[in-house]
Amino acid sequence: MQIWNSSAWPNFRHDPALTEAPLTRVMAQLGTIDGLHAGLTSDERGEIFLRAVTGEALASFAIEGAPLSAEEIEVSVVASLTHRQALPQRRTDAIAELMLEARAGEAPLSAATLQRWHALLFHGVEVEDRGKWRTFPMEIVRGPTGRREDVLYSAPPPARMAEEMERFLAWLTADTHPLPLRAAIAHLWFESIHPFSDGNGRIGRAIIEHIFASEGALPFSLSRQIEADKRGYYSALQAGRRIDGAAIDATPFVLWLLERLEAGVEEASREARFLVRRNAFFVSHPDLPERSIAVLRRLFKEGEERVEQGLSAGPYGKIAKVSPATATRDLTALEQKGVLSRSHEGGRSTRYLLNW
Repeated sequence: MQIWNSSAWPNFRHDPALTEAPLTRVMAQLGTIDGLHAGLTSDERGEIFLRAVTGEALASFAIEGAPLSAEEIEVSVVASLTHRQALPQRRTDAIAELMLEARAGEAPLSAATLQRWHALLFHGVEVEDRGKWRTFPMEIVRGPTGRREDVLYSAPPPARMAEEMERFLAWLTADTHPLPLRAAIAHLWFESIHPFSDGNGRIGRAIIEHIFASEGALPFSLSRQIEADKRGYYSALQAGRRIDGAAIDATPFVLWLLERLEAGVEEASREARFLVRRNAFFVSHPDLPERSIAVLRRLFKEGEERVEQGLSAGPYGKIAKVSPATATRDLTALEQKGVLSRSHEGGRSTRYLLNW
């Protein structure tokens, strides 16, 4: 029997004894990130936001095996932030519009909003029932064989889509669970309805973004964390649909999503602390030559791992567009100022590490 044909439907419940501890950790860590971001400039917070939105779009599509161009998505997100277009010209523009609206979290979700998101998701693409609830049966299968034994889940019939989504959206508007719990239950419930012909996972993850945005957008890409454990994601969705008396036990999926949120929070904390350290580095060296500042800022832009690798004359020269001899002189001058320390390697491979 499918869960939507049982008396337990759609009474999704979780076990607080199991979820309370990870929920408390996630909520506390989100608060810590807010404090870290308060010490950053508005441009730096904008940089984090852009990276999160772009990463969310890329990872959400990658989960479904539909990769996007990172450069095109970033251009579209920046363009949408600058001037929102009434009619997107490219598919990446439409996807950027969807992602930004989800992260705005400005109004309760409605059927019209979700259907518009679906139309944006498949802008310029031929897909059945684009921008509408699906009009045909839907089964979730393991692999491409289509054998009955490979059917993991059968979604409610199309005749029930309007009714099921109306009930789901009414619950979502009235629910008072802490945001991580609301997001977990909402995603599981939405995926169990599977109201669209395609793109349900991507729309379902946008719903998570919208839920968090009602109090403050996630400072990281959750889909990137989901992609890191894609097999666990699908397994948790299945495990969270177990009928337990008069309820559906969503605990396995709630726990899994809390674990992914915690991983995302840790990554966002590292990123924020990295930016704080970067700012402190430049404050402590206020009199650097402009050329060296440009090279060092480029290095920091590539992330903490790249910064830890340091610089040698070759990369410095390419970034600064100077000769190897000039690059070596600049690096030596930075060493004398205490900005860099020479590694043990010698000759042309001499590497200089930042004292930060």
